[in-house]
Formats: sequence, C-alpha cells, structure tokens
Amino acid sequence: MKIYILILLFPLFGYSQIPDTCFTPQEIHDISETLDSLFYISDINDKIIEEQDSLILYLERIILLDSVELQLQNMQIELLNDNIDLYIQREQIISSKWYEHPAIWFIGGIGTTILTGRLVVLLIN
Repeated sequence: MKIYILILLFPLFGYSQIPDTCFTPQEIHDISETLDSLFYISDINDKIIEEQDSLILYLERIILLDSVELQLQNMQIELLNDNIDLYIQREQIISSKWYEHPAIWFIGGIGTTILTGRLVVLLIN
C-alpha cells in the first residue's frame, strides 16, 4: 500500500519547479516593480473610493435636509393660505353693513330731529 502512495506522489516531486528557473533576475525585478505600482494604484483607488463614499453620505444628508425643508415650506404655505382665508372671513364679519353707513345715520338724525320738532309743535298747538 505504501508503494502505491509513493508511486502516486512521485510525479509531484519529480516535476516540481526549481526556484528562478523560469524568469531572469531582470524579469523578476520588473514583476516586483509592477506589483508595487499596482499595489500603490490600488491604495490610491481605495482612498478615492473612501472619499466618494463620504461624499455620497454627505450628499444624502443634504438631500434629506432639503426634503425636510421642502416639507416645512409646504406646511408654511398651507398655514399662510389658511391665515388668508381667516382674514377674508374676518373682514366679511367686521366690515360695515349698508345700514351702518355714516350718511344714512346723518340723514336719519336730521329726519328724527325734524319729526321730533314737528311733533312738539303739533302738541303745543
């Protein structure tokens, strides 16, 4: 049984790669620098993504505050319209009627004085 396991594992040991047999030292150096530049670019991209995420959160807060402000302005507009309606109703109630006109009261006062004077004259005669 041990022999079968050794026979099966033999190709793994026989075909293993010897270090630095595929690449020249210059190629390994170039690959290392390429990887370093890729890691650097990846870090920059991560920072840009973090900044964009924070900007998105900030703008979402602004949108929320703007929507709250719009709701408050709509409520204020409704209250002002209600206030205008109340002023109109108050003016209709408080405004002077036709019989409260000063000219009518003046003429009525003169008429009353004249009729009272005639009545007194008639009673005396």
